[in-house]
Amino acid sequence: MYCRYCILQAYLECQSQVVFDNFADLEKEVGDKLAVRPGVVRFGTGEFGDSLYLEDKLHLCGKIAALLAPYPNVLVEFKTKSAGVNGCAAIRDPCKVVVGFSMNTPRMVSLFEQETASIEDRLAAAKRCVDMGFWVAFHFDPMLWYPEWEHEYRALVTDVFSAISDTSRIAWWSLGGFRSSPALKVLLKRTNEHLPLFAMGELVQGEDGKIRYYRPIRVEFYSAIKDEVEKRDPRIPLYLCMESPEVWMQSGMLKRIPGGLGRYLDDRAEHMLGIAKVNS
Repeated sequence: MYCRYCILQAYLECQSQVVFDNFADLEKEVGDKLAVRPGVVRFGTGEFGDSLYLEDKLHLCGKIAALLAPYPNVLVEFKTKSAGVNGCAAIRDPCKVVVGFSMNTPRMVSLFEQETASIEDRLAAAKRCVDMGFWVAFHFDPMLWYPEWEHEYRALVTDVFSAISDTSRIAWWSLGGFRSSPALKVLLKRTNEHLPLFAMGELVQGEDGKIRYYRPIRVEFYSAIKDEVEKRDPRIPLYLCMESPEVWMQSGMLKRIPGGLGRYLDDRAEHMLGIAKVNS
């Protein structure tokens, strides 16, 4: 898999997915930390490599799920752009596992992603995950600006709801506009691959050094998706990635997180695990 917009290619020295085999060290570290960690714990994988890309061969997600299964306060998410969920069938306790699918419009997938699953296949895989008893999540990140963006991203939301009829099985849904470090543009410019990625929409470098779309564009992104999601099921946990309080407020999302984003997601995890009443 390769995504041209991915910041990891400018962040990591190694451009291949690295698999670590010291699983015993992971088991000990997780056990030691969870022994003294009260409250719900949300584990996530897929930040530095696709969680399910090699699952049929390595069965790492199955091992991780088995490692975490004995802990009633623990939830784990496996993030992917693949449709390879066959290996997940071996997980014995799917109700403690979220399979998160990174999504984009078919036009953007075709333009910027290589060897990832089609959106149609990802949605079919998400449906199968629900049928197997897993929770699913959707990550509209990075959202990219182009003249037809609103129509096509709204259509993508429609496709998600067409695939997932039981919306209570959607763990959460994240939104994030395209953001990058200047280093990625420099890297891609060597082979002229920075276009059209860095020529789509108005981009500006913010105080944190990252390049982003102007705030009004991001607010339009999130407001449109919020509108589409809420008119179908307003109970779905929807949140923004790496955004300022101003953007949360202007897109009508700030009211969702009165206790902060961490508390918002922890509350959802407690509900999913059936431990909310125990902790209250």
